[in-house]
Amino acid sequence: MKLKNPSPIYLKGSDHAILLLHSFTGTVRDVKELAKRLNAEGFTTYVPSYPGHGLLLEDFLEYDTDDWWQVVVDSYEFLKSEGHKKVSAVGVSLGGLYTLKLLETYPEIEQGVIMSAPRSKDATSIDYRLEQYGMRLNKMLGMADHENERQLALIKNYSQGTEKFCSMIEHLMGNLDKIKSPVLVMYGERDDKSYAESAQFIHEQLTSQKQLVSLASAGHLMTLGRGQASTEKYIISYFCHKDV
Repeated sequence: MKLKNPSPIYLKGSDHAILLLHSFTGTVRDVKELAKRLNAEGFTTYVPSYPGHGLLLEDFLEYDTDDWWQVVVDSYEFLKSEGHKKVSAVGVSLGGLYTLKLLETYPEIEQGVIMSAPRSKDATSIDYRLEQYGMRLNKMLGMADHENERQLALIKNYSQGTEKFCSMIEHLMGNLDKIKSPVLVMYGERDDKSYAESAQFIHEQLTSQKQLVSLASAGHLMTLGRGQASTEKYIISYFCHKDV
């Protein structure tokens, strides 16, 4: 089976475009259905694909948060070049962090929605996610068990990438008061409790118009699984000013 980096999703609609950002080790599939639902409500939606995501671990590790952030910036600039007068951003997990970074960097962004965004990370937790990602792909491709051991060695050599990840979050959390756009902060009650604490911290530190929402049915990847319907409903209501 040959793996390839998933293609971006671009669904044209009104001049209000929504940039949707997927998770760390996830793909555009994370937010594909939400993009379709928002497009059905009339919005233009765009989902970029971070390089390396969806590929073998050794290919994934060729990139880091700087490379993925550049794709986010390029995507935002693409939407502006397409003539969209309003651009908003929505992200889950790493995508939520990049949404915050967009809001800090571009104060003209209309509004942001962040889901399951961590207030901190350490190298151990990032390495674990990478290990799980590699093992999942190995199993899918029917690779031998010794391949897992080889990939663990690759992860150990990714220390600069994990340091960048941790530093990016620390910098973001120290600059939340610079955000001027409205922000909806969301977390799932079926997720690890640290994400509820992170959501509350982010909400407290924001000085712009803000809203904190928890959804009982949602886990970490709020846009898929049991919490998908309620997550989509709430985000659509937020952008369309409808009652939930």
